[in-house]
Amino acid sequence: MDSPDVEALTRVLAPRLRMISEVARTEHVTHAAAALDTPQPTLSRALARLQDELGMALVERTGRGIRLTRAGRVLLPHVERALDDLSRGVAELTGTEEGRVALTFLPTLGVEVVPTLLGGFRSLYPGVRFTLTQEAWAESLQRLSAGGADLALTSPLPTGRGLASQVLHTQHLRLVLPEHHPLARRGSLSPASVVDEFILLKPGRGVRHLTDRLNDQVDFTPKVAFEADDIATARGLVAAGLGVSILPARPRGPLKGTVEVPIVGGPAERPVGVVWHREGSGGGYEPPAVALFRDYVCRVGPRVIPDLTG
Repeated sequence: MDSPDVEALTRVLAPRLRMISEVARTEHVTHAAAALDTPQPTLSRALARLQDELGMALVERTGRGIRLTRAGRVLLPHVERALDDLSRGVAELTGTEEGRVALTFLPTLGVEVVPTLLGGFRSLYPGVRFTLTQEAWAESLQRLSAGGADLALTSPLPTGRGLASQVLHTQHLRLVLPEHHPLARRGSLSPASVVDEFILLKPGRGVRHLTDRLNDQVDFTPKVAFEADDIATARGLVAAGLGVSILPARPRGPLKGTVEVPIVGGPAERPVGVVWHREGSGGGYEPPAVALFRDYVCRVGPRVIPDLTG
């Protein structure tokens, strides 16, 4: 192949930047098509046509999904920067570089996830201001539904209530046991097989909602030793040998003194995502700054959250 004409390639890529970004984010053509509000066959044809015009493959199949090739991985950061530049240009034209966003988020996301997202966004749009509220799952959704927040970073994601959402990352729930527990070496366990007292999160916490749903599914009522305010406290008490718990798997591996065993018998996932008003937070109107931040979170969040949650 002859040396590529950079200007010609740029003309080819410019209308298709978001397609590349969504395919990279979802690693699935059908999911990318849904995010782009495009029929899946149309996206597949557009992707194939783009690769033909570039003279190189950007994606390759892997099982039921797809992943970026080396060429795609080299190209992606430039695509993301170009999208950011375009967004800033549009913001300058429409005035969305200023405004205020009311964000509510879970305590577990406040240590690293929210600061990382806010820092990255404000480096692009320093004129946007934020009103922040950190609270438990139930209170967060109540505030959002009542119009006290524009967006919520939360888990699990609600259905109905006039709210829309997008999953940014899905964590696996695990049975967390003290490292010397008799069942610690099992390959998988049902909660009903553990006779120990449980350390659960307090009612109203998202993980407690998921835990209760899982226990209902397997027809199990745990003996509760303590109800913790947060995930970190529950992990620490398990490490101290005070009970067992059901918690999201830690990205960096089990806390010292604990083991994490996969759960069988019921739904054992924790979707983390962003939630917003389907019709906008201002009586059917969505402020431009809110839409801008939401789109940024949907694009950048999947790369940030897997490394920072838990």
